[in-house]
Amino acid sequence: MQVFQGDIVTCDQNNSVYKYLVEDKGRIVYVGDQLPRTYKHNSELIDLGTKALLPAFGDGHIHFSMWAIFDATCDVREARSIGELGAIIKEYASADRRARVLFGFGLSRHTLAEQRLVTRSELDRFIKDRPVYLVSYDGHFAVANSAAIGLMPSHIRSLNGFDIESGHILFEAFYKATNHIAGKFPVWALLSNILKGIDTIAGYGVGLVHTVEGIGYPRDMDVDMVRFMARGSRVNFRTYFQTMDIKKVQKRKLPRIGGCFTCALDGCFGAKDAALLEPYSDEPDNRGILFYSDEEVNNFVKQANRAGLQVQLHCVGDAAVVQAVQAIETALQDYPREDHRHTLIHAILVPGQTLEKIAELGISITSQPGFLEFPLEPAQYLEEILGDRARQSLPFKKIIKMGINLSGGSDGPVTKPNPIEGIYGACNHYDPQQSVSITEALRMYTYNIALNSFDEKQRGTLEEGKIADMVILNQNPLQITPEDLLNLKVEKTFLAGEEYVRGKTIPRAIIDSFKNRGKLV
Repeated sequence: MQVFQGDIVTCDQNNSVYKYLVEDKGRIVYVGDQLPRTYKHNSELIDLGTKALLPAFGDGHIHFSMWAIFDATCDVREARSIGELGAIIKEYASADRRARVLFGFGLSRHTLAEQRLVTRSELDRFIKDRPVYLVSYDGHFAVANSAAIGLMPSHIRSLNGFDIESGHILFEAFYKATNHIAGKFPVWALLSNILKGIDTIAGYGVGLVHTVEGIGYPRDMDVDMVRFMARGSRVNFRTYFQTMDIKKVQKRKLPRIGGCFTCALDGCFGAKDAALLEPYSDEPDNRGILFYSDEEVNNFVKQANRAGLQVQLHCVGDAAVVQAVQAIETALQDYPREDHRHTLIHAILVPGQTLEKIAELGISITSQPGFLEFPLEPAQYLEEILGDRARQSLPFKKIIKMGINLSGGSDGPVTKPNPIEGIYGACNHYDPQQSVSITEALRMYTYNIALNSFDEKQRGTLEEGKIADMVILNQNPLQITPEDLLNLKVEKTFLAGEEYVRGKTIPRAIIDSFKNRGKLV
């Protein structure tokens, strides 16, 4: 039994702050201002001092296995020129001579002096004898060298967006190519990186992870690997299968479907393939791309809804948001469900009338406040391509006022899965009228995430009877200004009442057994 004394920030619906919390056998048995006598003896007292106890955070949208892969591979986000980019790749190649494919993440023309993307021929000059595949900062386009292109089957190379000459891979070709190239990653390495990723994300104070999986392994092994690893971890995973094949989801008895990749209705602003109702400001003939027809999306959501599944749909531009909402409305008219908790991912541009429809239908939104402070896609660029619409993006305050459940996520590997950075972004919107309060931001990363995956009765707040998933922060976030939120640090993470210790997730022997037998898929 543990007694915590100090600032207990519950994140409950009343934003209550108490002086005491008692944990016993992994559950919260008391929260209040006066410690009952029965808990004063035979208990470990933890005096928080100037620190604060909060619910463990959640990540409402992360590509966990992909983030785990890229977090352990070549990070090119710090490159400031194509020359520096090449030096980073060559250094990584020299350090890891066993890698079958040299993966890189974080490519952005905005941070390079040349203000353009690297090309296939330039990558060939850096590394010619090994495949190099660099994914953009937003995870929606890539650049490959000749060796990597040589790994691609003809049906992928013929897809829209696959430019063999430049090595640039965009639009629907990107998803197929990335799925294919990810399948070259050894299973033992995927397992090892997932293990490291669980330790890392727990260090950020995250106890509940909404991950989207399905990135190209044969037999969708990445979906099963994440689920397998999660069973040995006290970090709780809720897996969304990125597929439109409902039978695959039912076979695994998963209650959720969707996410990005196969379930992405449009692209992103970096590749200018996010679908817009009006053209891009700097390209009058470009409205982006809807990857599916209305009929295709409607049929998918109708089938998933009838199967009792919770659906997530990637939609960035306003045209894609409209398509997603229309599909969910059609599905609910076909087969009404009062507590479906279907969710829009991103929803960066939302027309006013569509926002009203989202509230009416009870649709949730999972957003990424970290995008607001994102040097790899600066606000100036968004203003260039969107004009006044850039200032209307991610209207957090409006969404909350309309009673829509708004949760936060990292979209890792796009941004780091550090909820504190997301909380900061939500409270420091570039449109001050859309900034949320600190208490609202904390709820976005605690209770609202639990609510979105039907976990709210067990997690998300510090209330009696709930599982004791908690974090100790170095200071009380309610006692600092929004501008100072980045000074918050997670000092300890408790899951089911037990302090999380790195390296105790899955026995290392399991990983080594895959590695020693050389199992690859």
